[in-house]
Parts: sequence; structure tokens; C-alpha cells
Amino acid sequence: MAAGSPPPVPADAVSEARRVEEALNGLKGFVASFTQTVESPGLPRPQVEKGTVYLLRPGRMRWNYDVPRGKLAVADGRRTYVYLPEERQVLVTPLDQEGTRTGISFLLGRADLIGSFSITWGPGPQDGPRPLMLTPRTPRPEYQYLLVTTGPDHLVRGLTVVDPLGSRVIYRFDHLRKVDMLDDDLFQFVPPEGVETQEIAPP
Repeated sequence: MAAGSPPPVPADAVSEARRVEEALNGLKGFVASFTQTVESPGLPRPQVEKGTVYLLRPGRMRWNYDVPRGKLAVADGRRTYVYLPEERQVLVTPLDQEGTRTGISFLLGRADLIGSFSITWGPGPQDGPRPLMLTPRTPRPEYQYLLVTTGPDHLVRGLTVVDPLGSRVIYRFDHLRKVDMLDDDLFQFVPPEGVETQEIAPP
């Protein structure tokens, strides 16, 4: 490679997606710090939330939020619960068993990126890692496409969920540590007393 030339970019996005798929399907669980940023034309500025995420496949995940303090999201293998302390409300939805309905849910079950998504390289720097662009083969009302960046182990370090109106939810995972097991109590959710529970049907 000539001096000053940018490092080579993988030529085949599908091959890289297959490596990501294999890494995910070989994963039992992980713990990581996360930053979640919402960018929307309807917001005066990006909304940034932070905390720690615990993942145990299949189907279990816990998001402990430090910002905003007290917010919690739990997937117990059958349902997902989002506790919003300021609203004194819990939102409950069935878990996405197909792993394609929400942008984050492909992390929870057996990944089938090749079968579920049309895969290309997304926009990115010419001299650095470019994200994979995953466009669902069956159009989804919740999001238009995903942008996925990975680490040297091909596990997801960044995920951007882009909806049809141009809003983005950007997840960044840092200090990721793979684990073989986690305490079952992490994935149990009991609503606090006096809060409203709202069941949300899947689209």
C-alpha cells in the first residue's frame, strides 16, 4: 500500500455481515456501558441517555439507566418492560420473537442478518471503519434501516436505528465484556407499587 493511502475497506458487505452473524450466534451474553442518543426533527437538541446493559441470549436483556436516573428496561424472554419513573408508568410489549420488528431486537435471538436484511455498506469515513447498512427485506413501520459498526471481534459496538421520518436512535456500547452467565434476577421485573401499567400490542 502506497504511503498516505487509506487502509483498505472490506469489499464485500455481505461477508462482513456473515461474520457479525456468526459472532452474535456464538455469544452467550455480555455486559457493557451504553450511550443512547435520540435525534429527531421534533427535538430542539439530541436527547442523550446512559447506563449499563446486560444481555443473556436468548431473549433476555436489562438496561439500567443512570441518565435519566431510575429508568429501566427489561426483556425476560417473553415480554419487554420499560419503566418510566417520572411518568410513574410501565410499558409492556410482547418480545419480538422474529428479531426484526425493533432495531435492537436482533441482538436477543438467533441472528439471521443475511436472510432478514438487504446488506450494503453504509455512509462512513473513507479512511476508517464503515458501518453495515441493514435494510429489512420485509418493510417495517418502526424503522427504515439500521447502521451497524463492530469491533475486532465482529460484535456490535454501535447501532443506529433510522425511521422513515428521519429520526435516529443511536446506541454505542463501550467496555463490552463477554459473559457465559448472569444472575436470573437481573431479568425479572416487578412493577413498583402505584404505577400505571400499559399493555402495548405489537404492530
